[in-house]
Amino acid sequence: TDDAVPSIAIIPFRNKGKEKDSFYAFSISVDLISDCSSAGLIRVESLERIEKIKKYEKLDITELASKLLVRYVTTGTLWKMDDIFQLSVELYDTKNNKVVWSDRWEENWDNLASIKGNLSDGLLKALDISSKVEKKVDSINAEAYELYLKGKYNFEKRVSIDDINIAREFLQKAVDIDNTLLRAKNLLGWTYYSTGDYDESMEISIDALEQAEKLGDKQGQGSSLMGIGSIFSVKYDDFDTALEYYNRSLKLREELDDKTGIARTLNSLGIIYKRKGEYDKALEYYSSSLKIREEINDKWGIANSFSNIGNIYSEKCEFNKAGEYHRRSLTIREEIG
Repeated sequence: TDDAVPSIAIIPFRNKGKEKDSFYAFSISVDLISDCSSAGLIRVESLERIEKIKKYEKLDITELASKLLVRYVTTGTLWKMDDIFQLSVELYDTKNNKVVWSDRWEENWDNLASIKGNLSDGLLKALDISSKVEKKVDSINAEAYELYLKGKYNFEKRVSIDDINIAREFLQKAVDIDNTLLRAKNLLGWTYYSTGDYDESMEISIDALEQAEKLGDKQGQGSSLMGIGSIFSVKYDDFDTALEYYNRSLKLREELDDKTGIARTLNSLGIIYKRKGEYDKALEYYSSSLKIREEINDKWGIANSFSNIGNIYSEKCEFNKAGEYHRRSLTIREEIG
């Protein structure tokens, strides 16, 4: 791995309590991955890729790190006993074979929403990274946050439409209790998007966007704008409006220096220009996305960018160039298995 940019895998925390409480450890870990991913010059492995490695819990940390192409691995445990959470976390540096940060503490159920913030602060500090994403937990209602975690757990682990409906119930209740919990609102909108209920998704996303603007929550605004742009693109084939929303999202992500988010948004802009048939413009955005993915050494993202660029050269009937990019993508995909 390239050490210029810290690369880290945050392994879903182990639940040491009752089986029915496993949603706490899992969902807090997923949120932690998402928060650290948007912290700037850092590459954080996605949950999807971690879970693709079968029996990752049983692997030796160094072996796991080499499979995921990361230098650092974070593991932890969470144990809920009545209204108290016991937490422990470790950040391991596989290059120097040592634990570079560890912490143990207890937290009251009332402070549930602050757990993830404390974890991301500790992790990013240990990696010497400062995040421009503001933490807003003071006013979050613990009951609403718990319902959000349950909703997230059911949605992430979904195998049927029933799981999605259960997730929606939890998320809707969370929003009813605390209407400013934008994570719950944006996820609720996404559950409708994922089942093709675009009107419902649009209504929720517009509401979330207006609120995020009032609260000055740039990260929340960025998510809502992407959601709205995607609906204009997929449901209405209204590419110009989609571009408008994606560009607004891009501007916010640049202000936050969210490298992963910037690369994804540039890639989405490339997709829209490809669908519009503006291939040179698409190429421009795919290439900009590739540049950032190379900067943070995101191999999966780089392979994806090479494929997208190859597809554009195919559309332009420049088949030698297309073949060259697809071969480069193939080489990386073989390398990372």
